[in-house]
Amino acid sequence: MALYRPKSILQLILVGFVVVTVPLILALVTAAAYVDRLTKHGQRSVFDAVNATQSSLMLLEHVTDMERNARQYQVLGDHALFDVYKSQHAQFQGAVKELRKLDLSKRQDTLIAKLVDQEQDIYQGLSQAAPLSKSVSEAIKGFPVLNSLAREVLAESSRSIKDNVGEIEALATHARRLLIWQVLALIPAALLCSAIFIVLIIRPLRQLDHSIHRLGEGHFDDRITVSGPNDLRELGERLEWMRQRLKELEAQKAMFLQHMSHELKTPLTTIREGAELLNDQVVGSLNTEQMEIAEMLKQNSVQLQRLIEDLLSFSTLQSTAQLIHQEQVQLERLIEAQVRSHKLAARSKSIHLQVSLTPVSIEGDREKLRIIVDNLLSNAIKYSPPDGRVRISLTQDNGNALVDAQDEGPGIDPEEREKIYEAFYQGKTRARGHVKGSGLGLFIVREFIKLHHGTIDIIDGTVGAHFRVVLPLAVAEAPHERRLEHTA
Repeated sequence: MALYRPKSILQLILVGFVVVTVPLILALVTAAAYVDRLTKHGQRSVFDAVNATQSSLMLLEHVTDMERNARQYQVLGDHALFDVYKSQHAQFQGAVKELRKLDLSKRQDTLIAKLVDQEQDIYQGLSQAAPLSKSVSEAIKGFPVLNSLAREVLAESSRSIKDNVGEIEALATHARRLLIWQVLALIPAALLCSAIFIVLIIRPLRQLDHSIHRLGEGHFDDRITVSGPNDLRELGERLEWMRQRLKELEAQKAMFLQHMSHELKTPLTTIREGAELLNDQVVGSLNTEQMEIAEMLKQNSVQLQRLIEDLLSFSTLQSTAQLIHQEQVQLERLIEAQVRSHKLAARSKSIHLQVSLTPVSIEGDREKLRIIVDNLLSNAIKYSPPDGRVRISLTQDNGNALVDAQDEGPGIDPEEREKIYEAFYQGKTRARGHVKGSGLGLFIVREFIKLHHGTIDIIDGTVGAHFRVVLPLAVAEAPHERRLEHTA
């Protein structure tokens, strides 16, 4: 037999509801049936016991009355008294008839039969002889036996009441035990069934939630599979189709970016080389205005190249999970190289670069560390005023490398301290220039720092902006005392 598979989550919920509630309903029906049975049995037992007792008392009264009338008839010889006896005899027979309609015990039936036979013998003895005859006297002597039998019938009726009460108590005890066992069995069963159906309902929903989060995080390589009701499985298949489509789009985007990178860098390299040739006056002497134009071309080509690189880095961050190509990096040498690459931009604004570096080695990705330092230096120079100072320092403290970049620009508004790390965010204060920034520099910096398990903070100061990058040292790093200090 194939396993039952619900067609929808609603159907699964309804099936779970039925499975959990049906045993409870059956328990309630059973309890109601037992209560009804107990009630009916109690009512019938009480009715029979009361009627039996009343009829037994009436029998005893009739026997007493008949004995009194019989003795009066024997002494007085008045036939009117015998007529009264006949009437009482008829009432006695009626009482016996009513008593036999009840649900009597075997002993009660036996006693009543003896009682009827004894009363019939007495009646025949009285009706067939004269009042003073010997047969009448013998018949009257039978009344004590008749009276004793009537009392035994009454006593047996009283005992039947106790027996009925005992039966009711036994039935109530049995019903109570049965209901207790049902409760003890059904509550855990209902809880177990509820837990099973909760798992069956929540599991596919969690699978969907996990798959959606994986897609949102950019993980497109894992196949999406959702088990459970048909509607959720179909939704999982749609998510799988979307995953494949997104994977195709990411591949197309990566190919497009590679192509555009090549297409943009080739003419840009030519522009930079031409600007440098003009700036170095290789093709001939230039006047002052021409030199300024050549310098402007060179600076903006460099800035344009940096913007293109930022866009490519941002696209890479958004499309795939970044990997760290671990290697030993002498951080002070990497910073010195970046300082040298920014000297020309600093000189054009008459900015003084103050560098203080402690030799520090860390495990990290050299290219990503270079981009971190490059962006920090670029921002510091961009926002510093002419004739300002940019301070770059590298120290180590408590197993961490500390890179500080400080400028004398307008600083960062406290309200913008978190927003500046958002992609494409342009702050209130913008640097002057022909090519505006992309708003991606600090976003890329923070993401690359996170990949190295580090942090970036803004240090409160009096002038300008002060960024501090904290990166873990290499495992075998030992402290160095030598410092490299110079001013550019």
